[in-house]
Amino acid sequence: MATPTQPERRLLAAGFRKGSAWGTAVALGAAYGVLVESDGGLGRKQAYLPAKEADTPFVMEGDLGPIQAVDFSPPFAMRYDPGMIGTMIALLFGTAGTPAQQAATTAYKHTLQMADSVYGKFGTFAVERPAKIHEVASVKVMGLDIAMANGIIKGTLKCRGNTLIDTSAVNTLTQMDAITYQDRGNRVKFTEAAVKMNAQSGGAVTGETALELNNLAISINRKFDAPNVGGSASIIEPVENDHPEITVKLDFPRMDATSAALLATYIAETEQKMLIAFTSANEAGTGYVYSFNLSFPSLRIVDVVYPLNEVVPSSMTLQAEDAASNPTGMSYARVYAEIINKQTTDYLT
Repeated sequence: MATPTQPERRLLAAGFRKGSAWGTAVALGAAYGVLVESDGGLGRKQAYLPAKEADTPFVMEGDLGPIQAVDFSPPFAMRYDPGMIGTMIALLFGTAGTPAQQAATTAYKHTLQMADSVYGKFGTFAVERPAKIHEVASVKVMGLDIAMANGIIKGTLKCRGNTLIDTSAVNTLTQMDAITYQDRGNRVKFTEAAVKMNAQSGGAVTGETALELNNLAISINRKFDAPNVGGSASIIEPVENDHPEITVKLDFPRMDATSAALLATYIAETEQKMLIAFTSANEAGTGYVYSFNLSFPSLRIVDVVYPLNEVVPSSMTLQAEDAASNPTGMSYARVYAEIINKQTTDYLT
Protein backbone atom coordinates (compact mmCIF):
# COMPACT_ATOMS: atom_id res chain seq x y z
CA MET A 1 0.00 0.00 0.00
CA ALA A 2 1.48 3.35 -1.09
CA THR A 3 1.51 6.57 0.93
CA PRO A 4 -2.11 7.83 0.90
CA THR A 5 -2.87 10.59 -1.60
CA GLN A 6 -6.15 11.72 -0.06
CA PRO A 7 -5.96 14.62 2.45
CA GLU A 8 -7.75 12.68 5.19
CA ARG A 9 -6.20 12.26 8.66
CA ARG A 10 -7.84 8.87 9.19
CA LEU A 11 -5.66 7.45 6.39
CA LEU A 12 -2.34 8.94 7.49
CA ALA A 13 0.11 7.23 9.88
CA ALA A 14 2.66 8.60 12.33
CA GLY A 15 5.57 6.93 14.07
CA PHE A 16 8.40 7.47 16.53
CA ARG A 17 11.58 5.62 17.45
CA LYS A 18 14.39 6.33 19.91
CA GLY A 19 17.54 7.60 18.18
CA SER A 20 21.24 7.46 18.99
CA ALA A 21 23.00 10.31 17.13
CA TRP A 22 21.57 13.84 17.14
CA GLY A 23 20.64 14.92 13.63
CA THR A 24 20.55 11.39 12.23
CA ALA A 25 17.16 9.83 11.53
CA VAL A 26 16.40 6.21 12.35
CA ALA A 27 14.05 4.01 10.36
CA LEU A 28 10.54 3.36 11.62
CA GLY A 29 8.44 0.32 10.76
CA ALA A 30 6.73 -2.46 12.70
CA ALA A 31 5.99 -1.59 16.38
CA TYR A 32 6.92 2.09 15.97
CA GLY A 33 3.45 3.57 15.39
CA VAL A 34 2.01 6.37 17.53
CA LEU A 35 -1.74 6.91 17.74
CA VAL A 36 -1.83 10.71 17.81
CA GLU A 37 -4.87 12.90 17.14
CA SER A 38 -2.79 15.45 15.22
CA ASP A 39 0.88 16.34 14.79
CA GLY A 40 0.43 19.33 17.09
CA GLY A 41 1.49 22.10 14.73
CA LEU A 42 4.51 20.49 13.11
CA GLY A 43 6.22 22.93 10.77
CA ARG A 44 9.57 24.25 9.57
CA LYS A 45 10.48 27.90 10.24
CA GLN A 46 13.36 29.97 8.89
CA ALA A 47 13.62 33.73 9.21
CA TYR A 48 13.64 35.72 5.96
CA LEU A 49 16.71 37.95 5.82
CA PRO A 50 16.26 40.66 3.17
CA ALA A 51 19.25 42.72 2.00
CA LYS A 52 18.10 46.29 2.70
CA GLU A 53 21.04 48.33 1.47
CA ALA A 54 21.98 51.69 0.01
CA ASP A 55 21.20 52.23 -3.66
CA THR A 56 18.52 49.55 -3.44
CA PRO A 57 15.06 51.13 -3.82
CA PHE A 58 13.46 47.67 -3.65
CA VAL A 59 14.95 44.57 -2.05
CA MET A 60 16.81 42.60 -4.72
CA GLU A 61 18.19 39.79 -2.60
CA GLY A 62 17.10 37.78 0.41
CA ASP A 63 18.14 34.63 2.25
CA LEU A 64 16.62 32.22 4.71
CA GLY A 65 18.33 32.02 8.09
CA PRO A 66 19.11 28.91 10.14
CA ILE A 67 16.32 26.42 10.78
CA GLN A 68 14.63 27.39 14.02
CA ALA A 69 13.64 24.82 16.63
CA VAL A 70 10.79 22.67 15.32
CA ASP A 71 8.34 22.80 18.21
CA PHE A 72 5.15 20.72 18.07
CA SER A 73 2.72 19.22 20.59
CA PRO A 74 0.88 16.08 19.42
CA PRO A 75 -2.24 15.19 21.45
CA PHE A 76 -3.25 11.60 22.10
CA ALA A 77 -5.58 9.39 24.13
CA MET A 78 -3.70 7.78 27.02
CA ARG A 79 -3.53 4.00 26.81
CA TYR A 80 -2.45 1.49 29.40
CA ASP A 81 -0.16 -0.11 26.80
CA PRO A 82 1.02 2.98 24.92
CA GLY A 83 3.88 1.57 22.83
CA MET A 84 6.01 4.37 21.35
CA ILE A 85 3.95 7.00 23.19
CA GLY A 86 5.32 5.25 26.27
CA THR A 87 8.84 5.64 24.89
CA MET A 88 8.27 9.36 24.37
CA ILE A 89 7.05 9.69 27.96
CA ALA A 90 10.06 7.68 29.17
CA LEU A 91 12.38 10.05 27.27
CA LEU A 92 10.87 12.90 29.28
CA PHE A 93 11.31 11.07 32.60
CA GLY A 94 14.79 9.91 31.61
CA THR A 95 14.99 6.58 33.47
CA ALA A 96 13.09 3.38 32.70
CA GLY A 97 14.70 -0.06 32.85
CA THR A 98 13.83 -3.67 32.23
CA PRO A 99 10.22 -4.28 33.29
CA ALA A 100 9.42 -6.81 35.99
CA GLN A 101 7.31 -9.75 34.88
CA GLN A 102 4.33 -10.21 37.20
CA ALA A 103 4.56 -13.88 38.22
CA ALA A 104 4.47 -16.21 35.21
CA THR A 105 2.00 -14.06 33.27
CA THR A 106 1.93 -11.74 30.26
CA ALA A 107 1.85 -8.70 32.58
CA TYR A 108 4.97 -6.56 33.06
CA LYS A 109 5.57 -3.65 35.43
CA HIS A 110 7.50 -0.63 34.12
CA THR A 111 8.91 2.05 36.42
CA LEU A 112 9.77 5.49 35.03
CA GLN A 113 11.79 7.87 37.18
CA MET A 114 12.65 11.55 36.75
CA ALA A 115 16.37 11.59 35.95
CA ASP A 116 18.65 14.52 36.76
CA SER A 117 19.28 15.01 33.04
CA VAL A 118 17.89 13.71 29.75
CA TYR A 119 20.84 14.76 27.59
CA GLY A 120 21.42 12.19 24.85
CA LYS A 121 17.81 11.02 24.90
CA PHE A 122 15.77 11.78 21.77
CA GLY A 123 14.15 10.08 18.78
CA THR A 124 12.86 10.36 15.22
CA PHE A 125 9.29 11.37 14.42
CA ALA A 126 7.62 10.96 11.03
CA VAL A 127 4.07 11.54 9.85
CA GLU A 128 2.38 11.04 6.52
CA ARG A 129 0.88 13.77 4.39
CA PRO A 130 -0.88 13.11 1.08
CA ALA A 131 1.83 11.59 -1.15
CA LYS A 132 4.55 12.87 1.24
CA ILE A 133 6.27 11.88 4.47
CA HIS A 134 7.30 14.64 6.87
CA GLU A 135 10.25 13.64 9.05
CA VAL A 136 11.92 15.23 12.06
CA ALA A 137 15.25 13.47 12.41
CA SER A 138 15.82 14.28 16.10
CA VAL A 139 13.18 15.17 18.69
CA LYS A 140 13.53 15.99 22.40
CA VAL A 141 10.43 15.50 24.55
CA MET A 142 10.13 18.65 26.67
CA GLY A 143 6.86 18.09 28.45
CA LEU A 144 3.66 16.14 29.02
CA ASP A 145 0.22 17.45 29.93
CA ILE A 146 -2.42 15.00 31.15
CA ALA A 147 -6.07 15.97 31.57
CA MET A 148 -9.59 14.61 31.30
CA ALA A 149 -11.64 15.23 28.16
CA ASN A 150 -15.12 13.78 27.70
CA GLY A 151 -14.40 10.95 30.11
CA ILE A 152 -11.11 9.90 28.49
CA ILE A 153 -7.66 10.74 29.86
CA LYS A 154 -5.86 12.69 27.15
CA GLY A 155 -2.21 13.61 26.90
CA THR A 156 -0.22 16.19 24.97
CA LEU A 157 3.50 15.77 24.36
CA LYS A 158 5.60 18.93 23.98
CA CYS A 159 8.41 18.25 21.53
CA ARG A 160 11.39 20.12 20.07
CA GLY A 161 12.99 18.89 16.87
CA ASN A 162 16.00 19.91 14.81
CA THR A 163 14.52 20.11 11.29
CA LEU A 164 11.61 19.06 9.10
CA ILE A 165 12.00 17.55 5.64
CA ASP A 166 9.80 15.71 3.14
CA THR A 167 12.65 14.08 1.20
CA SER A 168 13.86 11.47 3.69
CA ALA A 169 15.74 8.49 2.35
CA VAL A 170 15.44 6.80 5.76
CA ASN A 171 11.67 6.88 6.26
CA THR A 172 9.91 6.23 2.99
CA LEU A 173 6.60 4.60 2.15
CA THR A 174 8.23 1.24 2.93
CA GLN A 175 8.81 2.17 6.58
CA MET A 176 5.50 3.98 7.02
CA ASP A 177 3.53 1.12 5.46
CA ALA A 178 5.16 -1.31 7.89
CA ILE A 179 4.08 0.64 11.01
CA THR A 180 2.17 -1.33 13.64
CA TYR A 181 1.01 -0.50 17.17
CA GLN A 182 1.44 -2.08 20.59
CA ASP A 183 -2.28 -1.78 21.39
CA ARG A 184 -5.20 0.06 19.78
CA GLY A 185 -7.54 -0.56 22.71
CA ASN A 186 -7.39 -0.11 26.48
CA ARG A 187 -7.75 3.67 26.65
CA VAL A 188 -7.54 5.16 30.14
CA LYS A 189 -10.88 6.48 31.44
CA PHE A 190 -11.59 9.11 34.07
CA THR A 191 -13.95 6.65 35.80
CA GLU A 192 -10.89 4.46 36.44
CA ALA A 193 -9.06 7.20 38.36
CA ALA A 194 -8.45 7.30 42.11
CA VAL A 195 -6.52 10.19 43.66
CA LYS A 196 -5.30 9.81 47.25
CA MET A 197 -3.34 12.32 49.31
CA ASN A 198 -2.06 12.81 52.83
CA ALA A 199 0.75 14.52 54.72
CA GLN A 200 4.20 13.54 53.51
CA SER A 201 5.04 12.46 57.06
CA GLY A 202 1.91 10.30 57.36
CA GLY A 203 1.34 6.63 56.65
CA ALA A 204 1.07 4.99 53.25
CA VAL A 205 -1.20 7.05 51.04
CA THR A 206 -2.83 3.91 49.67
CA GLY A 207 -4.79 3.69 52.93
CA GLU A 208 -6.50 7.05 52.38
CA THR A 209 -10.01 7.57 50.98
CA ALA A 210 -9.98 8.66 47.34
CA LEU A 211 -10.70 12.35 46.81
CA GLU A 212 -14.00 13.26 45.15
CA LEU A 213 -12.87 15.07 41.99
CA ASN A 214 -14.51 16.21 38.81
CA ASN A 215 -11.29 17.09 36.99
CA LEU A 216 -7.54 16.76 37.23
CA ALA A 217 -4.60 18.14 35.27
CA ILE A 218 -0.97 17.08 35.48
CA SER A 219 1.86 18.99 33.82
CA ILE A 220 5.46 17.73 33.61
CA ASN A 221 7.91 20.11 31.97
CA ARG A 222 11.62 20.29 31.29
CA LYS A 223 12.97 23.56 29.90
CA PHE A 224 15.46 23.53 27.03
CA ASP A 225 17.52 25.96 25.00
CA ALA A 226 17.64 25.85 21.18
CA PRO A 227 20.99 27.19 19.94
CA ASN A 228 22.06 27.52 16.32
CA VAL A 229 25.81 27.32 15.79
CA GLY A 230 28.11 28.14 12.91
CA GLY A 231 28.37 25.47 10.26
CA SER A 232 25.05 23.82 11.19
CA ALA A 233 21.78 24.53 9.40
CA SER A 234 19.71 23.36 12.39
CA ILE A 235 19.93 23.48 16.19
CA ILE A 236 22.35 21.34 18.15
CA GLU A 237 20.93 19.03 20.81
CA PRO A 238 19.14 21.18 23.41
CA VAL A 239 20.18 21.11 27.06
CA GLU A 240 18.07 22.07 30.05
CA ASN A 241 18.39 25.74 30.99
CA ASP A 242 16.18 25.70 34.10
CA HIS A 243 14.82 23.29 36.70
CA PRO A 244 12.07 20.81 35.76
CA GLU A 245 8.58 21.80 36.86
CA ILE A 246 5.74 19.44 37.76
CA THR A 247 2.30 20.66 38.80
CA VAL A 248 -0.95 18.94 39.72
CA LYS A 249 -4.32 20.71 39.66
CA LEU A 250 -7.39 19.09 41.22
CA ASP A 251 -10.96 20.35 40.87
CA PHE A 252 -13.66 19.42 43.39
CA PRO A 253 -17.34 19.70 42.32
CA ARG A 254 -18.34 21.20 45.67
CA MET A 255 -16.68 22.50 48.79
CA ASP A 256 -16.95 19.97 51.62
CA ALA A 257 -15.11 19.18 54.83
CA THR A 258 -12.21 17.59 52.97
CA SER A 259 -11.62 20.44 50.53
CA ALA A 260 -12.34 23.08 53.18
CA ALA A 261 -9.40 21.76 55.21
CA LEU A 262 -7.01 22.41 52.33
CA LEU A 263 -6.77 26.12 53.07
CA ALA A 264 -5.28 25.43 56.50
CA THR A 265 -2.84 22.95 54.94
CA TYR A 266 -1.89 25.59 52.37
CA ILE A 267 -1.30 28.24 55.03
CA ALA A 268 0.73 25.86 57.20
CA GLU A 269 2.80 24.76 54.17
CA THR A 270 2.41 21.14 55.21
CA GLU A 271 4.04 19.02 52.53
CA GLN A 272 1.85 16.33 51.01
CA LYS A 273 2.29 13.10 49.11
CA MET A 274 -0.10 11.82 46.46
CA LEU A 275 -0.96 8.78 44.38
CA ILE A 276 -2.86 9.23 41.12
CA ALA A 277 -3.88 5.74 40.06
CA PHE A 278 -5.70 4.60 36.94
CA THR A 279 -6.80 0.97 37.08
CA SER A 280 -8.47 -0.95 34.26
CA ALA A 281 -10.97 -3.74 34.61
CA ASN A 282 -9.06 -5.64 31.90
CA GLU A 283 -6.23 -8.01 32.65
CA ALA A 284 -2.73 -7.62 31.21
CA GLY A 285 -2.01 -11.09 32.58
CA THR A 286 -3.93 -13.56 34.71
CA GLY A 287 -4.61 -11.84 38.03
CA TYR A 288 -2.90 -8.57 36.99
CA VAL A 289 -4.97 -5.75 35.54
CA TYR A 290 -3.66 -2.92 33.39
CA SER A 291 -2.69 0.11 35.47
CA PHE A 292 -0.97 3.48 35.22
CA ASN A 293 0.10 5.11 38.49
CA LEU A 294 1.81 8.42 39.18
CA SER A 295 3.39 8.86 42.61
CA PHE A 296 4.32 12.25 44.03
CA PRO A 297 6.46 11.83 47.17
CA SER A 298 6.55 15.55 47.95
CA LEU A 299 3.98 18.16 46.96
CA ARG A 300 3.54 21.70 48.17
CA ILE A 301 0.12 23.36 47.85
CA VAL A 302 0.61 26.66 46.00
CA ASP A 303 -3.01 27.70 45.44
CA VAL A 304 -6.48 26.94 46.85
CA VAL A 305 -9.64 28.55 45.47
CA TYR A 306 -13.30 28.44 46.57
CA PRO A 307 -15.30 30.37 43.92
CA LEU A 308 -18.60 31.84 45.14
CA ASN A 309 -20.80 30.13 42.56
CA GLU A 310 -24.39 28.95 42.95
CA VAL A 311 -22.84 25.69 44.14
CA VAL A 312 -19.46 26.48 45.69
CA PRO A 313 -16.72 24.30 44.16
CA SER A 314 -13.05 24.30 45.02
CA SER A 315 -9.72 23.68 43.37
CA MET A 316 -6.15 23.14 44.44
CA THR A 317 -2.79 23.44 42.67
CA LEU A 318 0.31 21.67 43.94
CA GLN A 319 3.98 21.83 42.98
CA ALA A 320 6.21 18.76 43.09
CA GLU A 321 9.50 18.78 44.98
CA ASP A 322 12.09 16.19 45.96
CA ALA A 323 11.50 14.56 49.33
CA ALA A 324 14.43 14.28 51.73
CA SER A 325 13.87 10.50 51.78
CA ASN A 326 11.34 7.97 50.51
CA PRO A 327 8.04 8.63 52.30
CA THR A 328 6.24 5.72 53.88
CA GLY A 329 4.77 3.48 51.19
CA MET A 330 6.71 5.04 48.31
CA SER A 331 9.73 3.63 46.51
CA TYR A 332 11.45 6.89 45.58
CA ALA A 333 11.85 10.47 46.78
CA ARG A 334 11.13 12.02 43.37
CA VAL A 335 8.08 11.78 41.09
CA TYR A 336 7.80 8.38 39.38
CA ALA A 337 5.35 6.36 37.28
CA GLU A 338 4.48 2.67 37.41
CA ILE A 339 2.74 1.01 34.46
CA ILE A 340 1.50 -2.55 34.21
CA ASN A 341 0.85 -3.77 30.67
CA LYS A 342 1.99 -6.39 28.15
CA GLN A 343 5.13 -4.70 26.83
CA THR A 344 8.07 -6.94 27.67
CA THR A 345 10.94 -4.54 26.88
CA ASP A 346 12.46 -1.42 28.39
CA TYR A 347 10.83 1.70 26.97
CA LEU A 348 14.30 3.21 26.45
CA THR A 349 16.03 0.35 24.63
